[in-house]
Amino acid sequence: MNAGSLFGLKGQLRVIAMFGLLTTFAFSSADAGTFEADNGREVRAIRHQIRASQFLSKATFGATQEQIDDLAERIGQVGYRRACGQWIDQQFRLPISSHEELAREMVAANGREPNQASIGISLYRYQAWWHIALAREDQLRQKVAWALSQIFVISHTGQSFNSEIAPGIGNNENAIPYWLGMSDYYDMLARHADGNYRDLLGDVTMHPCMGVYLSSWRNRKADISAGRWPDENYAREIMQLFSVGLYELHQDGRLKLDENGELIPTYDNNGITELARVFTGFKQFHNTDERFHGRRNYGHPMVMHHQEHDNNYNYQEDPSNPGEPDPNAPRSKTIFGVTLQPLPSNLTNAAAMREVNEALDVIANHPNVGPFISRLLIQRMVKSNPSRAYMRRVTRVFRDNGSGQRGDMQAVIKAILLDPEAVRGQRLVRRRDPLRVEVVTRGTEHSRLKEPMQRVTSWIRAMRPTAEIRGGTTHLDSVTGQPYMMLTQQIEGDIGQMPYRSPSVFNYYLPDYQPPGDIIGYVPSRRIPREALFAPEFQVMTALTANRLINRFAIFGRNLYVDYRTRDEGNGERRWCRISFNLDEELDLASDVENLPEILQRFDLLLCNGSLSEQTKANILEAVTSENASARQRLNALLTAVVLSPDCAIEQ
Repeated sequence: MNAGSLFGLKGQLRVIAMFGLLTTFAFSSADAGTFEADNGREVRAIRHQIRASQFLSKATFGATQEQIDDLAERIGQVGYRRACGQWIDQQFRLPISSHEELAREMVAANGREPNQASIGISLYRYQAWWHIALAREDQLRQKVAWALSQIFVISHTGQSFNSEIAPGIGNNENAIPYWLGMSDYYDMLARHADGNYRDLLGDVTMHPCMGVYLSSWRNRKADISAGRWPDENYAREIMQLFSVGLYELHQDGRLKLDENGELIPTYDNNGITELARVFTGFKQFHNTDERFHGRRNYGHPMVMHHQEHDNNYNYQEDPSNPGEPDPNAPRSKTIFGVTLQPLPSNLTNAAAMREVNEALDVIANHPNVGPFISRLLIQRMVKSNPSRAYMRRVTRVFRDNGSGQRGDMQAVIKAILLDPEAVRGQRLVRRRDPLRVEVVTRGTEHSRLKEPMQRVTSWIRAMRPTAEIRGGTTHLDSVTGQPYMMLTQQIEGDIGQMPYRSPSVFNYYLPDYQPPGDIIGYVPSRRIPREALFAPEFQVMTALTANRLINRFAIFGRNLYVDYRTRDEGNGERRWCRISFNLDEELDLASDVENLPEILQRFDLLLCNGSLSEQTKANILEAVTSENASARQRLNALLTAVVLSPDCAIEQ
């Protein structure tokens, strides 16, 4: 077989066979990778680098070699926990990247207007998201925002979320274009990444995009004579998905049982009905129009129109005047057993909003919120199956940050990332004869499948990327001074996932998703709260998306660049953003097959956090060296094989 056919049929079959063999062992424990060292000082340096890489893979959209080196050096100076804690504090002090501002900047750079019609203007929203994830410094905040966006879900399928319309809102002022509403929502989540859960819940509730998506906007009070009742959509989802979940929980994540051994629901249909009455009367903000059915404004929190807020009168009929509401009907609502303050006879906007906020206080203080939200954040940032002890420690911080504050998001994120269990998926063992560090993976309970978008971002960020626009002008980010790194919604068909495009309010995958079939020869331990294993990300790893992702990654590896069509500059010409990998050092090394293990170790550290087993390495090297190939082809094959290996796809 000649060098030009390395990615031909024979080469593909060899690689597929290799991956099939490795998949058999993807969930096993005790597979070990080796990093050789010349002395004790180098052993310590290797350990620090692996730990830095492991931490950064969870706290960012992908580690760079510079980040790993800097954090590893600090770990060597002050220890792992202190160094990573300092890194977290520093990240939250960085200026917050705004998706709305960047999208506007990109529009202007192309000589367009944010309300320009017939050009697919909403595509700038995706370009801005990818650039921030790939190139901006506030990685931790944006990673938390991404996690929050998968909990407090809205999606592009809502009304007018892709439109260029920017309606007037009085006093010669216009609202933001509709398509920027979702970016404004995402920026709100990013601002709350180090804020307070109760404040976050309030801003999510009042954001107009959430109001439209889950129909609390223009939600009217009941009218028995007209057969009208408040919409229950938001009331249901704020409880089921945003706060308490379906069943009562112990603080360590275990499900509570009643005296009959049955699960205990957190709410019933009556609870939904009561809460739905709270979320009534919301309208869009307008400077001069007081109507309930005013124009949309996706850039300002909704406001109260008390005339449509449920005042409780219309639920009971006046016994002495059939068909009319009872004037003596109760004026208060009960949420989770807590009776809210009665509404005044002369209802005002302030009184109605007081009731809304009182209800949100009750929800935020429910004992289920700590374990429920903590588990979702752990799943999105660290692992699929946190232990009871891990859950208990994080939930304790959610309840009290040490200063009496409940729901301190920065303290919770720090507790999640600095918990010993966050890095317990790998044991780093010092061995002699020869001197080396062995990376022993602990297996299923300590791992998760990386979501497709994280695999894309971590790959690009690790490759010392540079960007340019083919067929147009290469514009620079006003913050970083570097070219925009823009991927578009076209990648969704390849990886099965895309920001702002969740298929439903239940996210891309369910937190309790379990792939079909049994894990042969494995029994979950009692450390897991429910003594059952969940693998959320596998819900999008269908046969179709798995095949497309492999093909797309093979193209990335062969070309050493990522290339997607982007917005043109108004001249109708096709423009492409090419993000190139700078692998000149590795290419020089690849000219000698003796250097391939060194390249493999570099890619292992950057992309697999040191978890690439010796068996995987041997299989990759055998596949690459068995062909008569050029240095470029060896590098292409090596990189592709690493990225597609189960060792790399499963994060420990």
